[in-house]
Amino acid sequence: MNTTIVGSGRIGTALADMGDAIVIRRGEAIPAGDGPIYVCTRNDDLDAVVEATPPARRDDLVFLQNGMLRSWLASRGLSDNTQALIYFAVQKLGDKPVDGGGTMAWGKWALALTERLQSAGLDCKVVDRGSFDRQLIEKLLWNCIFGLLSQRYATSVGEVVDRHADDVEALVRELAPIAERTLDIQLEADVTQRLCDYSKSVADYRGAVKELPWRNGWFLDIERTPLHVRWLEEVGISV
Repeated sequence: MNTTIVGSGRIGTALADMGDAIVIRRGEAIPAGDGPIYVCTRNDDLDAVVEATPPARRDDLVFLQNGMLRSWLASRGLSDNTQALIYFAVQKLGDKPVDGGGTMAWGKWALALTERLQSAGLDCKVVDRGSFDRQLIEKLLWNCIFGLLSQRYATSVGEVVDRHADDVEALVRELAPIAERTLDIQLEADVTQRLCDYSKSVADYRGAVKELPWRNGWFLDIERTPLHVRWLEEVGISV
């Protein structure tokens, strides 16, 4: 079994440092063979990654991206591919990952990814799809809320918790019900506390609004809620 990593940014480099792997960079074809193909690229590059992957190997693609990929995966016939939720931060290229706890994966190569991360001292577990979907929404909320507030206040996610916890709670009240209705799921109680706890575990990380169509834009397409829209506009995001 060969491990392939697509992307040489912060996460791809961190994964490559954890053991033997073939690293594929932009524009390079993914080789034939067997084993997991960890996709560590921006969401907007995903179509190109699929096209660079031999059809017989596309079920080996493992998606580590933040954001809501569900519709895109279905459109490419990849709904059953392995996905992971990453709860560790790499502040800059080459830095050691800071573990926030709670990384999880489901699917064909979930165990392989778990073992790779655990070998580097990072927490990871294999879960079923239902558990994954609930945590997917919590991670989406974290990226959307703390990215926006970190940018709005020009500060780290830890400082957002310390100084602007009321704003976090306000956005959770606006956005969480949208996701629950749309995906027909029920989030567990104390969502805000868990999001804040994770932020404190990676307190120095400074977020921003990124990859709008895959993150905040997913909520906007369903419902434009007042605080979410107003604060996005305050940081210069056209909505």
